[in-house]
Amino acid sequence: MRILGVHHGHDAGVALVDDGDVVAAANEERFSRKKLHRGVPERSLRWVLREHGEDIDAIAVAGLYRRKKLADALRELADRLEAPLIHVEHHEAHAASAYYTSGFDRCLTITVDAAGDGLSATVWVCEKGDMRRVATVSYRDSLGDFYANVTQMLGYQPMKDEGKTMCLAAYGRPDDDAMEWLENEYIRVEKGTVVNESGLISGEAVRFLRSSPLAELPREDLAATAQRHLERCLLDLFAHHIEAWNEKNVAYAGGVAANVVANMKLRERLNIDLFVHPNMGDGGLALGAALRVWALHELAEGRTPSPPRMEHVYLGPSYDEDEVERILDDEGVEYEHVGDDPETVVEELLEGNVVAVFKGAMEYGPRALGHRSILADPRDEGIVDRLNEMLGRDPFQPFAPTVLMEDFPRYAENACESRFMTMAFRATEHFEEEAPAVVHVDGTTRPQTLVDEDPFYRRIVERFRDETGLGAVLNTSFNVHGEPIVMSPEDALRSFRKGVADVLWVEGFIVRGPSSSTT
Repeated sequence: MRILGVHHGHDAGVALVDDGDVVAAANEERFSRKKLHRGVPERSLRWVLREHGEDIDAIAVAGLYRRKKLADALRELADRLEAPLIHVEHHEAHAASAYYTSGFDRCLTITVDAAGDGLSATVWVCEKGDMRRVATVSYRDSLGDFYANVTQMLGYQPMKDEGKTMCLAAYGRPDDDAMEWLENEYIRVEKGTVVNESGLISGEAVRFLRSSPLAELPREDLAATAQRHLERCLLDLFAHHIEAWNEKNVAYAGGVAANVVANMKLRERLNIDLFVHPNMGDGGLALGAALRVWALHELAEGRTPSPPRMEHVYLGPSYDEDEVERILDDEGVEYEHVGDDPETVVEELLEGNVVAVFKGAMEYGPRALGHRSILADPRDEGIVDRLNEMLGRDPFQPFAPTVLMEDFPRYAENACESRFMTMAFRATEHFEEEAPAVVHVDGTTRPQTLVDEDPFYRRIVERFRDETGLGAVLNTSFNVHGEPIVMSPEDALRSFRKGVADVLWVEGFIVRGPSSSTT
């Protein structure tokens, strides 16, 4: 059964599930070049149907709220494909995205975000391919809204820049008095649910915070206080339900699940096996909706849906060598064909160059994981300032590594597989000394652990290890700051010309910029 998933709200996107296998998934922002694109994902719909065919059995639409406002485009699509539209509630889609990609047979699934279909958090008991909701939290009692409001207080954009708040927190200290005020006057967790004592949300809550003790704190301490309070609330929420259901396997999704430091604390303090869906925010709703509709069909037929654990997210558009060469010629670019030998990339890294890599199918989700990545030598602490200048990033935001999984236990405490950069880890002293460019000021690192899901990328890191003794490279997303990650070769060239890297490796072709030390 082929299910087309569609989400047409914040961070719109599409996904295609074929008998439980995730065939394709992408977000509209990569096609429209509008960050967190809102609206019908017309371009990504055209792509998925062109590449994978129009033989669709059902269209799974994430979210109930917009049912009456469903765009004509989706109705027309359903008529054209002769496929029914099936709506899946927002948090049910979040939960399905996590459970059906976790590989767990039985687990708790927890969703936490700002709001969706009237809720801000849910808890599900999942087993034998089905999900049963056992707890809900209203949108008026929202941990995601709390963190977004602090993000706005800091002068950042709420529902977009919460990652900046988390990164800034590492430079500050939580304030005990402000923590007590948050607990008593604003928001806390009691008996497994969230309680918003103030009764205020969004703009009203921001005004409330601006007249609170938090407003007197230095920016770094404000961020640290909010981060610590969020962690405490999540720990209380998770601990209550883990104990109630005696379950140590936990799948997790929703926008708050993007907080990798909180995820680390949950895993450490509660001693759980935590799987975070790689596209944890609303960008993952299309896939969650499709998986849920497929699973419900299987259950109705008397079968137990058991999709495998997601091992890679290379699910978006790809371009072959001939297409890339034609584009390079059309753009009048000087290039050299070097093929799939990783030696060229490693040589450039060892020369001190920043290398943009464009390879294969685009990653699904917010992280660049080797197919639309910018790579650098993590041993060079000075590369951080250079990259910040090249990419237009805030200086307090850390860079992340890609690490060979077999080496990871030497680099992090309590190491475990983390393929999708969804978890922070405490770096060992050895890693802090060997790879200072990818360890944050608080001693944490957010790795992509590499097993065998991408042979070319793995060969790059292995070859770098052969030369340096370090089984890791710095990996950040291939984009200009504030823009979506590149999707096409044209996007890659456009960003490269803006100076985001010294060298571009694109499907076996090398393009060198004026700043390359090997020009």
